Amino acid sequence: MRSVGGYVWVDSPLHRAPAAAKLAGLMAAAALVVLASTPLELALASAGVAALVAVSRVGWRVAARAAWGLRWFLLAVLLLNAFLLSDVDPILSLGPASLTVEGISQGARVVTRSLLVVVLGTLLTATTRPQELVAGVRTLLLPLARLGIPTEAAALAVGVTVQFVPTLLRESRQIMRAQALRCGNAAPRGVMRRAAGFVRLLVPMFVSAVRRADELSIAMEARGYRLSPSRESAGGQERKMSS
Repeated sequence: MRSVGGYVWVDSPLHRAPAAAKLAGLMAAAALVVLASTPLELALASAGVAALVAVSRVGWRVAARAAWGLRWFLLAVLLLNAFLLSDVDPILSLGPASLTVEGISQGARVVTRSLLVVVLGTLLTATTRPQELVAGVRTLLLPLARLGIPTEAAALAVGVTVQFVPTLLRESRQIMRAQALRCGNAAPRGVMRRAAGFVRLLVPMFVSAVRRADELSIAMEARGYRLSPSRESAGGQERKMSS
């Protein structure tokens, strides 16, 4: 199985499905997941997402990659809900915070919904090429374009984001390895040292993102890409109308 960026090169029904249909399905599925509240509804939603992962043939390792990257954030969400949601019938009290069954239940629901939505988004990028995703966004926004609303910028933003995020993640891993080789300590201990390590990572990442954005804008200008008609063509149309 070969992966380029976020796209996984395998053959499956999800890979062959139109991008616009997958985008619409993602929005509908995410809405159903968010609306699920009871354990039975969440179990059915989880079973549906598991079935999609099986049909896509990308594997759970790829499907859960983004969710695993959010593990500490999701753990914080679970703990905040568990300790701060309610103070009725506490299981454990730690000063102003109280661990309750209601808080644990609410935190588990929020984390489960978040995980399912993240997996759905990962499936979309793993089964849809960036250019197909841009075409799908353009198709879904076609009714708005007919009303005169500029939609090309939204489609372009989606395509650029889908292509840039995996590239920036790959560069961040390369920068972390280079810093570890230079400093001789890949996993600094202590909160302040870890914070300083993240600051050292953010500066080159920001420079890299700006450089790639500048290169992209130059390449688009060189190819004559325009989101709207140029001033020259607009002036020519005005002259034709006046004549």
